[in-house]
Amino acid sequence: MIKVSESLLQYRIIDNDSALESFLHAQQPCHWIAIDTEFVRERTYYAELGLVQLSVNGETVVIDPLTINDLTPLWNTVNAPEVATVVHAGGEDIELFYHCSGGNSPQRIFDTQIAATVLGLGDAMGYARLVEHFCGVELDKSQSRTNWLKRPLAPQQLDYAAADASYLAAIYPELLRQARQAGVEELIWEESQRQVSKRTQQIPDDLRYLFIGNAWQLNMEQLQRLQRLTAWRFHKARKRNLPLGFLLKDGALLDVARKCPKNLAQLSAINGVSPATVKYSGKDILQVLDGERYNQLPAPQHTLLRLDDMADYKRCFKAIKQWVGQVAESLNVPPSFVASRKQINDVMFWCWQISSDQQQRLPKPDLFVGWRDARLGADIRELLRPQ
Repeated sequence: MIKVSESLLQYRIIDNDSALESFLHAQQPCHWIAIDTEFVRERTYYAELGLVQLSVNGETVVIDPLTINDLTPLWNTVNAPEVATVVHAGGEDIELFYHCSGGNSPQRIFDTQIAATVLGLGDAMGYARLVEHFCGVELDKSQSRTNWLKRPLAPQQLDYAAADASYLAAIYPELLRQARQAGVEELIWEESQRQVSKRTQQIPDDLRYLFIGNAWQLNMEQLQRLQRLTAWRFHKARKRNLPLGFLLKDGALLDVARKCPKNLAQLSAINGVSPATVKYSGKDILQVLDGERYNQLPAPQHTLLRLDDMADYKRCFKAIKQWVGQVAESLNVPPSFVASRKQINDVMFWCWQISSDQQQRLPKPDLFVGWRDARLGADIRELLRPQ
């Protein structure tokens, strides 16, 4: 059991530029940091950063980004190649780092949730359970629904936030020791860094439609409309900083592409299209449908098929699932860590429905990257090779 020192659980607040710069300068050299963030993402495309909790060299600070003009020194530390950035289930944190630092991201990241899975402590272990396992402490989660953009924050809210970084800093050295002892350290680093690639990957505008569920229901003309609508929605959401679903959820997007309304009244009648969407974006949508906007996109090369309906789907899925189980057994990890059902379907979709030139422009599926590709890639490529 890890005993967390009282000094580590203490923290101070950094709420101005000079204090941030002085703190980070005083911590050099810095080999690793434990970091967590609090944010709000209910009505925006980009998460709105509320707090940053940082533990480095035995000291924990809570950084208030709402009172600091320039967080560049922080992001330079987070993204420095010589610094290991320790997070827990850090997917959304990674997106924040990438957006807030202008398109940069951590070069060495260690995700303690991934480490716990690889070490057999629990699949997708939550942070509270991780702390209880290693420190014997039951975290108070009563502040989890805090509006982190509201000021002032109560002492209990700040205590709650700071504890996440403090315990993370206490647990990381022990996880790293166990990983080295078990010979799985490199696997954890690679899988953690893979999450950075996935969270920051870019999809070309003309290929975004490929990732809309049930697009196989559309004919070629409808698919071309979906392609334009999907590109339009992405750019509009980013420009207005709105969640994609606030404009059109995927189901409504499909229906609009299928029915091709000719006026605002017909658009309003489609299930899932809100009055606000019609009011603020209705004319845009009609222009996209008419081909007046985003008409420069290269047309889809072919219609799509539902994977379940494709010949040999069941046989091939079963074979890949069996190989996944064998790899999981050899690594002593849950099969879901090697490949989920979605990841297996993704690689089958990639091989069977994405053309070779499209593949050159898209991020590879998980099973064709890194350690998964080394263990499974060749067999999967042979199995799914077009006859």
